[in-house]
Amino acid sequence: MGNIMDEQDLKRQEFFNQGAETWLDKFYKNPDTNGHDLHKEKIGTIVATLDPRPNHRVLDLGCGSGVLVPYLLDRLSPEGQLVEMDYAPKMIQANKTVHTDDRICFECAHVMEMPFELESFDRVICFACFPHFQDQPGAVQKIARVLKPGGRLVIAHLLSSDEIATHHKGHTPVSSDQLPMLDHLAGWLSKNHLEMSEFTNVPGFYCLAAVKGAVKTRADLNWG
Repeated sequence: MGNIMDEQDLKRQEFFNQGAETWLDKFYKNPDTNGHDLHKEKIGTIVATLDPRPNHRVLDLGCGSGVLVPYLLDRLSPEGQLVEMDYAPKMIQANKTVHTDDRICFECAHVMEMPFELESFDRVICFACFPHFQDQPGAVQKIARVLKPGGRLVIAHLLSSDEIATHHKGHTPVSSDQLPMLDHLAGWLSKNHLEMSEFTNVPGFYCLAAVKGAVKTRADLNWG
């Protein structure tokens, strides 16, 4: 994994490793319920936009310690599968510790080295992670490669794009990480046969959905 990452990406990885054990409590713990459901309504809206069906195979890309897991599993039947993937090994370990359902598989890998077969997922969700991808157009390309025709990608946050930029400001390895301009992201999606179907960017919420169209010939593909 180290070969694909430059110095800045290695610093990001260590930043997330250091925060892994307390991440869910820090950002999602609800003092009223003592559970990690502080943003239940917003996350419910995001999962509804993703629209996973009972028997789907879902990739939770950049999953961290797994805040989405209960919401996604609630949509899946015993035959469904949820793949939790992150490049920070301590995030994956924290996720495994909390979530033990047999429908979950865990992968520690970089987005540019996803170990999955072509067109093997019905749904892909990038929750609170896309700004941290070092090569954002490359990440879109890799996501498109593993998504089935008719499959859906959702990129979502609990802040607007402007709020994310402000939130990340400071002296940490993620201080310059931002969501791309919409026209740039739309162009990357289109280039990879992903058509944007929904988009919201308002204070306290960002959600973009795209659907993969059929690829008529392999000559159309630009997936490395």
